[in-house]
Amino acid sequence: MAESRPVRRTPIDHARRVARLSLSGGARAAAVPVRGLARLGRDVHDPRWTGQTWLWQPGWGRRTHDRLYRSPDPYSIGLSAYEQQKYGTVMDALAGRRFDRVLEVGCGEGDLSVRLAGHTAALLGADICSAAVERAAARVPSGTFVRRTLPHEMPEGDFDLIVCSDVLYYWETVTLRVGLTALLDRLRPGGMLLAYHYRGAFGQAGTADRVHEALVAAATARGLTVRAHETVDGVGPDGAGPASPSSSTPRSRCRPRAARSRASQSAHVVPEGSAGPGGGAVAGPSGRSRQVDVDLS
Repeated sequence: MAESRPVRRTPIDHARRVARLSLSGGARAAAVPVRGLARLGRDVHDPRWTGQTWLWQPGWGRRTHDRLYRSPDPYSIGLSAYEQQKYGTVMDALAGRRFDRVLEVGCGEGDLSVRLAGHTAALLGADICSAAVERAAARVPSGTFVRRTLPHEMPEGDFDLIVCSDVLYYWETVTLRVGLTALLDRLRPGGMLLAYHYRGAFGQAGTADRVHEALVAAATARGLTVRAHETVDGVGPDGAGPASPSSSTPRSRCRPRAARSRASQSAHVVPEGSAGPGGGAVAGPSGRSRQVDVDLS
């Protein structure tokens, strides 16, 4: 697995990071009481002001992503050895399987989509940013790409594979819980959910570890079992490492296989007949990583 060497940061880089973390922290703090009002007297799945993404993924809402994607490849994914190894790890987790219908949450400009397209006849990519979706559609003509604010605007239908790469840690706690429920509800029997997240802090609402702990909890609540879990730090920018993929499949139709451990990732295996987290990974902008991996073929 390719590793990125730590980048020597300048004083300007440090100043920018402090400013970004301070602004994100302020946004997160300001959003808390407003979210309370949004949920007052309402069902948790139907709060007020669902279109105000600064409430539900504070510091990294729609406007932030629209600004980032004014120019192509704002995260320099094409030049990042860490990002490329992440995509390789996610694809390895699929073990060559084909899927009837695939949902990619937070598809961005299609860097992973172009790889997933070879494993399905029906790829649906969703992202919060219109510019990113347009570029993904141009890059992967065989796929369908839509601008959606998830989990409040979940696509219709169900899926054999759902991939969440560097996206779920943007959601605040209740939004994450609602989102995981919605995603798991859309898994077909024998399906797989893959989640891969970066473990460092860059001003996001949650953390990779918290996301994957929530995935495990959601799996357990549905009668799923985690068979293996491994985390190794030291991969990616600043050596923070990824939070590895998680996969889930509905109880009754899946044969568990041994998870493949990889450096800097953690593996969760869901046993035969499960519907919960398993087989995916999410990595983010700073370096530690964790992975959950499962083979269901």
